Amino acid sequence: MNRTPRTLIALVALLVLAPAMAEAATPTLGVPTPVRRGFFTETDLGIFFTTGGQGANPSNAQAYLQLGVGYDLVSSGQHFLAVGLGVSMGASAGACFGQRDDSDPNDVRCLDPAKPYNEDTGEGLLPDNWSATTFEATLMYGYEVVPRLMITARGLGGLALIEPMAFSNTENPVPLIGGGLGLEYATHFEHFFIGLDLAGKYFLGPNVLGVAIAPRVKYTF
Repeated sequence: MNRTPRTLIALVALLVLAPAMAEAATPTLGVPTPVRRGFFTETDLGIFFTTGGQGANPSNAQAYLQLGVGYDLVSSGQHFLAVGLGVSMGASAGACFGQRDDSDPNDVRCLDPAKPYNEDTGEGLLPDNWSATTFEATLMYGYEVVPRLMITARGLGGLALIEPMAFSNTENPVPLIGGGLGLEYATHFEHFFIGLDLAGKYFLGPNVLGVAIAPRVKYTF
């Protein structure tokens, strides 16, 4: 008694999804899906850590998220050039960027060398766990090594907001510069690219290097 409604529902679902599945698949006769270029959005989700601190060096890896928009300026032969804007969020854990006092194993402190330590108020302490929210402009170059697969290199610059402030004699926003390498593959699902990025972000002033490793998904309109 219940088979007929279920069969009808399955047929309707198939009819609705078939055009979308056909559009996403490679066209007939072996014609590859064209690689789209132009305005795009991208998302990176991976890990972030810092180097040079006391205690944990590198710091304990934490979650990393980057969201960006951009535009493909040049796409000629094997060469590719794009500009973009992005915001990212990463964290450093377990690394002290002041003077680490571990004389008491039960009360390890990260002290600010520019301020006297007050045990009653906690003044003069620096956190060893902090987050960085960055606002960046990027310039990316890509070279197509095989059809649909590019090696990429990018430079970046911008500002970071450190919360809570983990560096002595430093105020927000903190300038940063950096760069990275990556891979980008144009999938046969039209509009979609996937990739892997390795990026270094150098916080000027405290002179601390942060490293992000993240898979990337890109959608080109």
